[in-house]
Amino acid sequence: MNLDERTITTAEPDALPRILGELARLTALATLRLTTPTVAVVEPEADRLLTADEASVRCGLDVKALKRRRDLPFRRVIGARTIRFSARGIERWLKRTA
Repeated sequence: MNLDERTITTAEPDALPRILGELARLTALATLRLTTPTVAVVEPEADRLLTADEASVRCGLDVKALKRRRDLPFRRVIGARTIRFSARGIERWLKRTA
């Protein structure tokens, strides 16, 4: 319904309750928009692949043990001799094992 002064002044008396209801709905919507804080959408930070030295500091294992353990869920094999470790994966692993 397009509400303006002309709509209200020319409306039939039995249509006025419906018009008042629509005005109340629009007033409530406008009030809600004014009183609800705007929340900024924050994109999650991209996962970072860490070297064995960086990962060992975060997870508390020495570098040799970190490279040797193939069962770690955050271990990523990049190439034949290159291993990296997911920073997010380490955080999740630490939460589960703590």
